[in-house]
Amino acid sequence: MSKDPIQNYTPLPKDTRAFICALCGAVSLDPNNICKVQGLGTKADWCGTSSHRLPLQCINRVHTNRWVCNNCRQVSMNPELLCEPEKMKP
Repeated sequence: MSKDPIQNYTPLPKDTRAFICALCGAVSLDPNNICKVQGLGTKADWCGTSSHRLPLQCINRVHTNRWVCNNCRQVSMNPELLCEPEKMKP
């Protein structure tokens, strides 16, 4: 079994609810993993929709373990919320 979490992830359904960070736009299944909760949305609200800005790291540099979608360039704290996740460099 691979130790790389990206090799073993299972994408979540499009109706999965997640929290959106008001500071950088990242999404998370846990509201404690983002700095400023803007609201609650579904996976379909962001993954698959093109991001017109570069993926950002956490502005507060607290939550540095992030993933970016190779397809739409959206950022998430959980790879399961993206269709083609790749770990971002800190």
